Amino acid sequence: MKTINTLERGLLVLQELDELRGQSLAELYEKTGIPKATLLRILETLRKNRFIWRAMGDGCYRRTISIAARRQLDERTLQLAEIAAPFLVQLQKKVIWPSDLTVPREGYLELVETSRRYAGLGIAEYELGYKVDMFLAAPSRAYLAFCREEQREAAIALARANPPANPRSRQVLERELDSVLAETRAQGYGARDPLFGGSNLDKSVHDDQLDAIAVPIFQGDDVIACISLLWPRKFQLRAKLVQAHLADLKASATAIGAALAAS
Repeated sequence: MKTINTLERGLLVLQELDELRGQSLAELYEKTGIPKATLLRILETLRKNRFIWRAMGDGCYRRTISIAARRQLDERTLQLAEIAAPFLVQLQKKVIWPSDLTVPREGYLELVETSRRYAGLGIAEYELGYKVDMFLAAPSRAYLAFCREEQREAAIALARANPPANPRSRQVLERELDSVLAETRAQGYGARDPLFGGSNLDKSVHDDQLDAIAVPIFQGDDVIACISLLWPRKFQLRAKLVQAHLADLKASATAIGAALAAS
């Protein structure tokens, strides 16, 4: 009995997308040998029928949550990234500047989706899975300020047992954390530390030249993720963006939480 060649090609693509780290079009072409025009049609068909999805953050294709095995990211995180993506796009179109979606892990936050590539503004990009500093980044401060007390205490205890590499992060942990979190709660959002360059290195060594604010995404009383708004620090836009778009950022967080609860 003859087989269906087109279906076989589609299944081959799905097999290559088994790994949750994702595959780019070029990688899939190299692995499958399927002509790129045909490959794009297969990918679009699979996407339209919700077998796969394409992350904004890296442009890679991944299996959807219904058929993905647990490996690098758990199912809830994948589902959250899928659900949040269109909200990140909508927010970026409204406020111009891009957003990141991060989720808490043990001792850090992890970047799981971003609209940086779609903004087209030359803003520094980080790979999905990037570990975000727990005490200097805007989303981390939003998480620590608004998460449940036992979660905050666990994160702080872990950091004290394994001190962060960034010297400024260690300084905040030991001397300034209470006041930083109190300020975060009072203003209703997390703000990036002015001495943070975006990595575990001192700002004098690595500086992505960004500024950011972030708010939590709730599921009941739990902070399951944070959404941030970021822009080049040189423009000194924080006060203006807080006034003009903090409400939009919070509305996006609420919408993502509601969409996840309804899914």
